[in-house]
Amino acid sequence: MVCPKCGGDNVTIQMEQVSTKTKKSGVGFGGHMNNLARGMTAVCTLGVSNLVWKKSTGTEKSKVQNRKICLCQNCGNSWEIE
Repeated sequence: MVCPKCGGDNVTIQMEQVSTKTKKSGVGFGGHMNNLARGMTAVCTLGVSNLVWKKSTGTEKSKVQNRKICLCQNCGNSWEIE
């Protein structure tokens, strides 16, 4: 790799995080029914069932977008490569 500004070949390539997108989905009808049954069981067992039976939560999926950045160690010029 050669620097387009100074022509030097002392270049490092690194990945830079550009953006992150997070999709969140709810628990749905089945999750709400599970939480309701969990609550009723907890009332009947004075809360002991909550040690074993966990609450239903939604899921999250994150997508990270990266780009490659070159940095010339001689002149400090940086540019993006595809």
